[in-house]
Amino acid sequence: MDNVTFMLLSVSFFLLTYCLNRLIFVKTTSMKTILLTCLIVFSYSFTATAEDRIASLIKELDYTIKHDEIYIEQKENRIDRLKEQLSRELSPAKQFEIVYDIVNEYKSYNCDSALTYIDRNMELAEVAKEPVWQIKTRLQYSYVLSSAGLFKESEENLRTLPREYFTNELWIDYYQRMEQLSSLLNEYVDDNRFTVDLRKRLLTYRDSVCMYLPEDSPLYLFYAGQIEQGKGNIDEAYEYISSYLQMIQPDTHEYAKINYHIGNLHFMKGEIEEGVACTIIAALADIKDAVKENRALMDVADWLYEQGDTERAYTYIQYALLDANFYNARTRNFQLSRIVPIISEGYRHRTGTQRSQLIITVTVISLLLIVLLITLFMVQKQMIVLKKIRESLKESNEYLEEKNEELNRVNHELSEANLVKEEYIGHFMNLYSNYITKLEDFRKQIYHKIVARQFDDLVKMTSSNRNKDKETKELYANFDRAFLNIYPGFVSALNALLKEEERFELRKGELLNTELRVFALIRLGITDSGKIADFLRCSLQTVYNYRSKIKRKSLNEEEEIEEQIKKIGMVKQLSFDF
Repeated sequence: MDNVTFMLLSVSFFLLTYCLNRLIFVKTTSMKTILLTCLIVFSYSFTATAEDRIASLIKELDYTIKHDEIYIEQKENRIDRLKEQLSRELSPAKQFEIVYDIVNEYKSYNCDSALTYIDRNMELAEVAKEPVWQIKTRLQYSYVLSSAGLFKESEENLRTLPREYFTNELWIDYYQRMEQLSSLLNEYVDDNRFTVDLRKRLLTYRDSVCMYLPEDSPLYLFYAGQIEQGKGNIDEAYEYISSYLQMIQPDTHEYAKINYHIGNLHFMKGEIEEGVACTIIAALADIKDAVKENRALMDVADWLYEQGDTERAYTYIQYALLDANFYNARTRNFQLSRIVPIISEGYRHRTGTQRSQLIITVTVISLLLIVLLITLFMVQKQMIVLKKIRESLKESNEYLEEKNEELNRVNHELSEANLVKEEYIGHFMNLYSNYITKLEDFRKQIYHKIVARQFDDLVKMTSSNRNKDKETKELYANFDRAFLNIYPGFVSALNALLKEEERFELRKGELLNTELRVFALIRLGITDSGKIADFLRCSLQTVYNYRSKIKRKSLNEEEEIEEQIKKIGMVKQLSFDF
């Protein structure tokens, strides 16, 4: 939307608001404020819409550049189809027509390939002795020379055309080539001291084109608009060229060229957003038509750099430079040589700043990560210590509970055994009391250590097996004394059941050994090997080995040795359930 239209709409809205205000007798300040706010929002919406349109077009341009291989492939496919037609046996006239079309495809895509096929058509024209073919080919030649920046060669080629063979159509094409040459020269020189004459020549050639075009011709609208623009009549020029735009197929080089001109008219009128939008559309159309001689994209990159979008400007200008090199366009390379260093330097500066910021950010994050890792290590270390303390406490409690349960069972069984003397009941009651006292003392020590936060001492206290070994040894000593008091002749009676060479011999001060305790427990009625192994703190296999070994030592092989052991002594009802 142009500024004039926007202004008219704004004024209309204001007048409508004023009329409503008067008609409904709105005199309150609040209502007037609401109406004024609506006007501001209405006005802002157009600006926002323009900005949104540019952002949308930029996004589309990013996508189009990223996927330009699609359009290049389409261009190559069109050229390949023409070459395939050319490979067939055709008349010289048909060959000339196809080659002419191939040159049209190449002339804005690849300068060298276009020149190759121009040479081929020149040969066809010379062999066929067709001067009109020669002129049409040389006019194409001039287009390519001008686009490539070979202005002197292009002008010499145009000046030496045999005009006696010119038709109306050839005159139109001739003046278009002269206008193109003057326009590109004007861009190349870009100095008011030298371009005054070029601008006069431009107007002359545009007038000449219009002389040969009927006024109802679409192309007439474009050149008429160019003439009005040269005279400074921007609105009239805009009307002409906009009308011509409606007749052109989108996404073609001609569509790009007209949008580029309309964009320039917007810039002249001060309508920057609309001008930028048209220039982006022109760049899009050229990329979609695989045009490598793309001026619009260079202007878009320049505008983006001015807006501070250095990264995107750098991407676009590099793309434009690659296109210019691909086409071998000297004019565009010259123009780019003035812009590329500026944008590249800005991009390098911005990249350097971003790199510095990234280094600082990474450094800070790394330091924070190190601190975090150290903290996690310390926490993990403390957790391990606490876990060990908990495990040690748990093991100690389980051990003490197990001992307590064993003593309870022993005391209970002893109290129920009416053949056990009262003194032995007292003995085990005293033993039980001692274990309770020791357990209470141990609990108090642990409690005091925890309160004092002496975790290292607590770990040492609970991780040592010294107390456990001492208590176990004492338990076995009490068991031996109690058992032998009840069965004083047990060892002798057991040896009597065995072969002489296999009998047990105890060391000095030893009441029972582990193997004898196995059979002492069997004598008490405990025949489960698992329970025996648990009580004696040995492996189940060891118990099995002892029980198997005793069978081989027996004198009376007819009777089971374990049954004979159960008959030793006079007490037959005493048993312990561990």
